Amino acid sequence: MDIIQKVIFMIVSFALSVAPVSTYVEGVAGQPESFFPGASQTSTDKTISGLIYRGLFRYDIYGTLVPDLAESWAISEDGLVYTIKLKDNQFWTNGKKITSDDLIYTSFNISDLAGVATDKVDELSVRYILPNKYAPFLNLLTVGVMPLNSLDKDNPLHPVSSGDFRVVRIEKDGIVTKQIILRTTKDEYKIKKIIFRYYSNDTELATAARLGEIDGFLSDDVHGLENFNNHRFPTQGIYYSLYFNLSQEKLKDVELRKKLEKVLNKSELIIDRGIEAQGPLSRSVFTDLGLKFNKYEKDFTEDLAGTTLTITAPDIAVHTEFVNRIKNVWEDKLGIDVSVNDVESGQILSTVIEPRNFEILFYGQETGRDPDRYVNWHSTQKEAPGLNITGFENVRADRALEEGRNELENEKRTIHYNEFQKSVIDNTPAIFLYHPYTNYYVSKYVSGIGEKYTFTHADRFLDFFNWEKIRTN
Repeated sequence: MDIIQKVIFMIVSFALSVAPVSTYVEGVAGQPESFFPGASQTSTDKTISGLIYRGLFRYDIYGTLVPDLAESWAISEDGLVYTIKLKDNQFWTNGKKITSDDLIYTSFNISDLAGVATDKVDELSVRYILPNKYAPFLNLLTVGVMPLNSLDKDNPLHPVSSGDFRVVRIEKDGIVTKQIILRTTKDEYKIKKIIFRYYSNDTELATAARLGEIDGFLSDDVHGLENFNNHRFPTQGIYYSLYFNLSQEKLKDVELRKKLEKVLNKSELIIDRGIEAQGPLSRSVFTDLGLKFNKYEKDFTEDLAGTTLTITAPDIAVHTEFVNRIKNVWEDKLGIDVSVNDVESGQILSTVIEPRNFEILFYGQETGRDPDRYVNWHSTQKEAPGLNITGFENVRADRALEEGRNELENEKRTIHYNEFQKSVIDNTPAIFLYHPYTNYYVSKYVSGIGEKYTFTHADRFLDFFNWEKIRTN
């Protein structure tokens, strides 16, 4: 951005930041680092990035992939070449037009697109050339598109962007960011300004809510707040499961694994934790609802005295309490001697998951929106950094995963992924438990918050255009 453009950009930003409009203030614990797509790490940074940047595609409130910046696209017969055309007359907040140069620049700077060659077709069109057939490719193009050279020229907290909202002001106290102000000029939004106000911890957030400093905040804890409603939602991009280490001799016995699942009344166990997970492709249009995901048998018991098992879990109080519920059931119903190994949550990846140092692991694993679960369950991924942490090996499942990511038609993909799901459910390498609830406290004076498919925390704002401030706190 040249000097004149910078001056204009800052003048416009300032004017928008001070204009009197309806405002929503969200409290956040921590500090922001970067809103650049691909560089955002925290939940809030990713949320803001999603508000200020647009991708070629996006997900709507139903979790369906729809075009955003893309006007049209074509896929070659061999599935290796994707030609995408931008909508014309789309602009950055500095007034420049969004072009194919921006698409190519973004592709070179996003790790998920590494290995994908790009060719400029014309000012609005780019050709993406894949090294191998990969059906979920369009999902990767939901990443926010960045302006050419923005990583070198822009402030990561106040970048040139393209979304419905833009960062218009950053307020600091020394090096500490106090709040970041986003603003929209779009007519469809009743609330024109979002302020993210930063606090040190969750306790300060709850206090700020009681004092009327904020209109909303996310929390892992349950709070009794008189003027707030809890719009709790499940985060469906994460599922918590009990993963069996199939390299352990005792856990190679599939019948033992099935008995451990039969005595767990998942519906009762998870009632305060989340919504029930439906296998490895949970709550997706690809979920095979003909399968039995809850294997609980009320009257099933068996004497397995002499069997010992260890459940490893992150040393977070709510997780420890939950795992002890499971321990008690297995001891009462099966006579198993169960111990719980609490591991510092920051160390669990390096000391437990990567070396596969566990018998049974209670863990929340992230997945993508596409049904592709190759890195999670294919036998070639059973060693770190692969994510097949159980060491599951099954020829039918492997073949289904390979065919599923190579097939472009959803009807044919469904056939392969049904086969994959059946193989996993039949062999019980894991007990799929729940998608966790996130508590979202919002002032009772904010209306219009509706139901939507929440895959990530950022999805809470999918229907923000419907939100309305009834009155101030």
